[in-house]
Amino acid sequence: MGRKSQKNGQNILYRKIQRLGASSLIVTLPKDWVRRHNVKVGDILSVYDEGDKLIIAPNGESYKIKLKFGLNHIHVERHVSRIVLCSYVFGLDKVIFYNNKGIKRDHIERLRRLTDLMEGLHINVNSNTIEIDMEKWNENLIDLLIRYGREISRLYSDYLKMMKTGEPMLREELDIRYKHLMKLNYKLLRVANSVKSVNKMHERKCRYMVSASNLIGIVADSTYKLGLDIIQVLDQLKPEEKERLAFLLELLEVAVSTTINSLKPASVKKSEESYVKVRTVLSMEDDMGEIIKDMSPAFAYLMAKIIEIARILEIAEHIMLCNALYEKYNESPVLPKDENLI
Repeated sequence: MGRKSQKNGQNILYRKIQRLGASSLIVTLPKDWVRRHNVKVGDILSVYDEGDKLIIAPNGESYKIKLKFGLNHIHVERHVSRIVLCSYVFGLDKVIFYNNKGIKRDHIERLRRLTDLMEGLHINVNSNTIEIDMEKWNENLIDLLIRYGREISRLYSDYLKMMKTGEPMLREELDIRYKHLMKLNYKLLRVANSVKSVNKMHERKCRYMVSASNLIGIVADSTYKLGLDIIQVLDQLKPEEKERLAFLLELLEVAVSTTINSLKPASVKKSEESYVKVRTVLSMEDDMGEIIKDMSPAFAYLMAKIIEIARILEIAEHIMLCNALYEKYNESPVLPKDENLI
């Protein structure tokens, strides 16, 4: 027999482990759960190993996280797109919107525009409901993060060319590149939030890699805005100012590239090299007044933006360095060796 208690608003069911035969252990299923899911003798259940817990899903289906919202509520109606976007990046599987009075065309159009930003979003509409199914991938989180970082590094390389040639990038081209980065960023966050932990240490590693993904996403957004600013003020910069900014942009390019490449294989040396580049940029902050004294306002503005990006990158770098140290020098057998897990 089992017993029930409540903790933090959740029902906790207790079951006693019993023996079956010489080497097997069994546990009974709660009667209410069996009735609710129409589970019968002979049915197949899926059991998912998530480290310190097992997840049991009925009828052999994948364990899915679903949300359901009524569109008759004004706040739900206003934030339909935001609900889907957040559900996507948080690793959920399905969102359902319903309205007994019928679905408005505006809701459908707003949701369909999201398919340009989020890969693997499938929208099914009928008279009273909209169902959004969200794919999950078995992609390696580290590989995806490396690909994302390389795209950001290429942007810095293009900004460097602008400084050297004096020819601005087309705004349309930059917007296309940024849209691609956004799509990759949403996918990265979805994969990061969907990684299954296998033990306590691995769970924490997953968490700090999610943090790294968020920070690199902020770097990408700031990098795009920096590109817009460079396009706007490029013709206002003196030759010596372009030369100085080119030096700083090259430091950021190398820092991003080296940081990302320190992940696989894990490399403390590369992580430290990246940190040195970032610190070189940040060290100029103390002498900012002297540096910009005879420079144009455009130069001062761009330099401040570059230092701001370096500050965010420095925090991400700390996470990458910890990852390298754990991978290279941890002697406790608590981190999984299967690289496909992260």
